[in-house]
Amino acid sequence: MPAPSPSSSAAPFGAHDYQIRCTPAEAPREVNIRARAALPLRVGDLYTIGHRDRLCDLVVEEISLLAGGDWNARCQVSNSHPL
Repeated sequence: MPAPSPSSSAAPFGAHDYQIRCTPAEAPREVNIRARAALPLRVGDLYTIGHRDRLCDLVVEEISLLAGGDWNARCQVSNSHPL
C-alpha cells in the first residue's frame, strides 16, 4: 500500500513543497526556488515559470543546502516573454 501523501500542514510550500520568490517582483531578474522535501535542482538546469503576465526562462546558478534538509536555488532570468 502506498504511503499517504503529506497533508497541507506537513508541506508548508504546497503539494510539491516549493517556494518561489521573484526579485524584483514586478520584473524579475533573479528567482529563488526553495524546497524542503523535493530533490534539489542542479546548477545549469533550465526552467520556465509563469509570473504575473509573463513567462520567465531561468538558469540555475547556485544551490545552497540549508539546515534540516532544505535547499535554495538561485536562478537568473535569461529571457522573459509576455503570455
